[in-house]
Amino acid sequence: MKKFYLIVLDKDRESAPERLRKLGVAHVEELQGSGETYQALEREKSEAETVYYLLSNYEDRKSKSKHPAREGEGPSQIEAAKLLVREVSALKHEFDTLNERASQLAREMDRTATWGEVSVSQLAEVSEKTGLSIHFFEAPSKEAAHIPEELEYVRLAAPKGKIRLGVLIEEGKKLPELPAIFQEFLPPEMPLSSMRQEAASIDRRKKEIEGELRARTVHASVLKSYLEELESNITLERLRSGMPSQAQFAYLQGFVPARDCDRFKKMVARYGWAAAFDDPSDEELPPTLVENPPAIRIIDPVFEFLGTVPNYREYDISLWFLMFFSLFFAMIFGDGGYGSLIVLASLVSIVLGKRKGQKASDAQKLFLLLGAVTVVWGALTASWFGIQYNRLPYILQNISLPLINGQNPNSESNIKVFCFIIGLVQLSIAHIKNIKRDFPNLKFMSQIGSLLLLAGMFNAALNLVIDAQRFPIRSWALICIASGFSLVFVFGNWNGKIVSSLVESLKGLIPTFLGTVSVFADIVSYIRLWAVGLAGLAISQTVNGMAAGILGGAAGFLLGFILKLLIAVMLLAVSHSLNFVLTVLSVVVHGIRLNMLEFSGHLGMEWSGYKYNPLREAKSSPAPMQSTLEETGV
Repeated sequence: MKKFYLIVLDKDRESAPERLRKLGVAHVEELQGSGETYQALEREKSEAETVYYLLSNYEDRKSKSKHPAREGEGPSQIEAAKLLVREVSALKHEFDTLNERASQLAREMDRTATWGEVSVSQLAEVSEKTGLSIHFFEAPSKEAAHIPEELEYVRLAAPKGKIRLGVLIEEGKKLPELPAIFQEFLPPEMPLSSMRQEAASIDRRKKEIEGELRARTVHASVLKSYLEELESNITLERLRSGMPSQAQFAYLQGFVPARDCDRFKKMVARYGWAAAFDDPSDEELPPTLVENPPAIRIIDPVFEFLGTVPNYREYDISLWFLMFFSLFFAMIFGDGGYGSLIVLASLVSIVLGKRKGQKASDAQKLFLLLGAVTVVWGALTASWFGIQYNRLPYILQNISLPLINGQNPNSESNIKVFCFIIGLVQLSIAHIKNIKRDFPNLKFMSQIGSLLLLAGMFNAALNLVIDAQRFPIRSWALICIASGFSLVFVFGNWNGKIVSSLVESLKGLIPTFLGTVSVFADIVSYIRLWAVGLAGLAISQTVNGMAAGILGGAAGFLLGFILKLLIAVMLLAVSHSLNFVLTVLSVVVHGIRLNMLEFSGHLGMEWSGYKYNPLREAKSSPAPMQSTLEETGV
């Protein structure tokens, strides 16, 4: 990645970002937008997003598939999107207004329901004809004794425990004082029956609006393109309005892949701009561009799910992540039957997609691979839906590996050993890569020390966790641990001078010691592959046993047998589905952890990078929202 500095004439401020977008290789540093145009675009985007998510809530998948949006007819898609936003925004505003009015009516009806048909207009009419005004009061019934004797009132029907009064006041006279506990009731603006009629009318109109919104969801696809175009234009306007300037010039800076520098230079020369390129300094953090062949790129959905990007100066471990994650996935699922379901679901998804003219996505290919590896592991261990080994068909028994199938009493111990071997291999790969990185600097000796520690701790893990008699502590293991610690201590902080390097190591003696112990913990942590897989197997076998128990026993009536069969099938389906879901969660927690923590930790990776995101035209942009600028010709 190269850092570029681009200087343009101030008159080119408007066109420069658009031309960079057409080139499609310049990752420009973030600038702060300003101005009316920028704010208008932001408002437009906010309104369009609101409409898009609103329509998503009303979307009917079946209706969408039967009545696809018509494109290419009438006005342009962008104009159609704008019209859709205006219409839906108006409907939403009306819906919100109706909701607010409905809430007001609900509160008012709740307040006045027990008072019956009374309203301000009715009372005003009575007052006009009689010259008397009526005021209503309510208090606990025990307060009746405190009503002033001179007060003229009418006793009204009231709920139990309450007293209600209608106080008659002649025109021009003041309302007599009542004890504070008497609360005056303020009549509503309209009678209760009118409020109920209005509330019913509001409900009908709300349902009509919801119907109109559902009808418009079939055209919501244009909004996605519209939002992409808006986002692209906001980015351009942010650059235009936020581009620093001085005298007659404006300038930008950012990053461009080294391979695209020549294309960048041709564009600069074409428009008479000035550009300079430089290598990023150690203090700078350029964006990360990770490119892999299709066979390895299928792991990208996992990184996107995690939201992780390696630092520009860190490793791209896509290949190793894919290899080990596939193995971890298979061992945690541990069942060839589950793997077969994953393969079948992946193939069906791919075939259905191809019928619609869609290519198989990386996620579909990844699940197909994960399912296939799971089938292989299940075949080797003779694990098929938790069925006991001696009840499996002979063909499934014969293709299993005796060392790790259910027939071997030492299979669990052997799988544990295999887990530790995986840990040793994966962590060793990490330090071998670090040796290649650090050589010929003598700091690479500390990585050799880490390899020796791994070898020694591997023997210690076998001894302490699996079987002390079968795997005794060997003298070579002790030598490896001692030598490895010494090399890490001496060369871990190597700066070219032995004395200052040792002083730094002495300062970090405790962390170095703890790091040595953590090597043992890191290897032992790979036993989770066996433990989690065993838990899933135990659940499957327990469910199978319960189902067999339901179907067992003395033979009964045919109806009873059918009932028991249905219960057993439901139990198997629900329980195995739940076990499948729990295993997926286990893969996310444990399978990814071994790559992201243990492996990455030994590589020294922090995953602190950010993705290379150049200015580029939206892939699905249906039509330009502004007048098309001239082509760059690059």
